[in-house]
Amino acid sequence: MKSFENNRLNNITLPMNLVRMLTYINEYKGKQELYKRQSPQILNTLKEVAIIQSTESSNRIEGIYTSNKRLQEIVNNKVEPRDRSESEIAGYRDVLNTIHSSYDAIPVNSSVILQLHRDLYKFLPVRGGSYKNVNNVIEEILPDGSKYIRFKPVDAFYTPMYMEKLCDEYRKISIKGEVEPLVYIGSFILDFLCIHPFNDGNGRISRLITLLLLYQSGFEVGRFISIEKIIEESKETYYEALNKSSMLWHDGKHNLEIWLEYFLGVILKSYKQLEERVGYVTNVKGGKSQRIEKAIEGKLGYFTKGEIRNICPDVAEATINRVFDKLKAEGKIEVVGKGRSAKWKKLY
Repeated sequence: MKSFENNRLNNITLPMNLVRMLTYINEYKGKQELYKRQSPQILNTLKEVAIIQSTESSNRIEGIYTSNKRLQEIVNNKVEPRDRSESEIAGYRDVLNTIHSSYDAIPVNSSVILQLHRDLYKFLPVRGGSYKNVNNVIEEILPDGSKYIRFKPVDAFYTPMYMEKLCDEYRKISIKGEVEPLVYIGSFILDFLCIHPFNDGNGRISRLITLLLLYQSGFEVGRFISIEKIIEESKETYYEALNKSSMLWHDGKHNLEIWLEYFLGVILKSYKQLEERVGYVTNVKGGKSQRIEKAIEGKLGYFTKGEIRNICPDVAEATINRVFDKLKAEGKIEVVGKGRSAKWKKLY
């Protein structure tokens, strides 16, 4: 809301690095239809992987997790959640699926955001779908264990008004079409996080809304690459950018560019990963085993099976393991470490 006041976004002058990022992202966006025509099968596989990764990462950022096996079963709707963490994961799964299937029929207003929050909590005994009823603060724990208030969001009493205003300003600016969509989408997310409208679930709802707004503006990369996973992998930078851009937010004097640089960086990285994975499958000829070997050949330094799996998401786990075992027996690669933290390196 504060980012939209006084026509700020209409008058903003972005530094050249942000302008370049916007240019690159829009170029990638233009390739989406080409990918759909040329590689529909690989996109379907990427979509299945992204749903699991998005559900896992967005919840894990908030300390919510379960085993890999249970996660896949919950995402695929094969089991009922058996504890609070799994209930929260199942709620995220359902809201994510709603956005994926119906984004173009979901208006951006306060009522809809409340409904998304309600559905996020539908497997839990606590009720979602209501704005916070007590004032909340964003605290940081110092190395000595003490806490200090990093940011004080909008008071509970004013939250409904702020959310109505934010959604109203967003609709107006999106209809006029005078501002780059990624700029006002990123601004909406920053303002949402500064309002911090719920007692719990603000981070997860913000990431779901991010996907909704991106899809509605034609940026579909989040269907095939997990934006939530990229945010999790850059979590420290995420909190740092949010911290710096929220300073003086209540006065409307905050530094919006710091947050936009992070936000655009995440979207750009997502598109780069999409091009890498779709382009890799299109360009590398041969069977699946050969593609795995080529993917390993293209790696520098240490790498994991997970990285190779991400490059070739349509290849079965058994095939990946078989190729790794073969190359290890041939003395071409070796493993460093054990278990999930194991890494591999090539032997030149």
